[in-house]
Amino acid sequence: MACAVSQRRKALADDVRSLASDPSTPHDVVEAAKAWIEAFDSADGSASAGQALLNALSSAPAGDLSASIISRADMLAKKSVWAIGGDGWAYDIGFAGLDHVLAQDTDINILVMDTECYSNTGGQTSKATPLGAVMKYAADGKRTYKKDLGRMMMTYGNIYVASIALGANYAQAVKALAEAEAYPGPSIVIAYCPCINHGIRAGMSHSIVEEKMAVKAGYWQLYRFNPAVPDGTDALTVDAPAPDGSMIPFINGEDRYADLRMIDPKEAAILQPALEKRADRIYSIIAADRTANLF
Repeated sequence: MACAVSQRRKALADDVRSLASDPSTPHDVVEAAKAWIEAFDSADGSASAGQALLNALSSAPAGDLSASIISRADMLAKKSVWAIGGDGWAYDIGFAGLDHVLAQDTDINILVMDTECYSNTGGQTSKATPLGAVMKYAADGKRTYKKDLGRMMMTYGNIYVASIALGANYAQAVKALAEAEAYPGPSIVIAYCPCINHGIRAGMSHSIVEEKMAVKAGYWQLYRFNPAVPDGTDALTVDAPAPDGSMIPFINGEDRYADLRMIDPKEAAILQPALEKRADRIYSIIAADRTANLF
């Protein structure tokens, strides 16, 4: 879809340039055409300039090129293309495709709904499942750390990357989505999504609070990495406070972690502090790299 939209708009732009360079084209149409070409990559700008071009064409003498441009009016406004999927796809079975698309420098947006497991098929572990979580195929707790997809994508340097949790910070989530949409290149937004497979003991109606607690504990980071920021400023913005030390109580409010304390309390006593230490370390690295500009 992104390739099709790109090709159609490029072909349309070529025709608009040809119309603008034609000596027989009326002056007001030429000016409207130039204004649209200038606003080509702007969502709002191309929409308003495109409408102005249509208005100018409707009052001008009819021609084959003008008629062709009018017939493709749906391509005048810049299109918003989003691919939406879960963590099983993004982190795991579809990662090669996701990585390939993001590495192409194509103007496409990806939203990852991260439930940290294969939710649609019953809660199997994925590469997004954190250390110590009890899931299908990890009945005694997952023994490896979660894949850090966001920081992996930052290493490219030209991909917009954000980590959000709607319930924890609504404004930050909306800002990240808007920035991703505006960024003239590939973007990925990773959203923390509480899931029935987590076994939230307060119930799924508590999911918004669960997101707030996850961010406060440092379990989930909030950040935005925007390569489009002006030179001399930080591309990475950390939007969450430092972990407050509530990791262990937080995770044991969910069956996927609390179950391990019943199954194997000795292992739980090892894995849960290790998970907290890992989260604290990742936050420290992100906060330090914000000023060191290592991404």
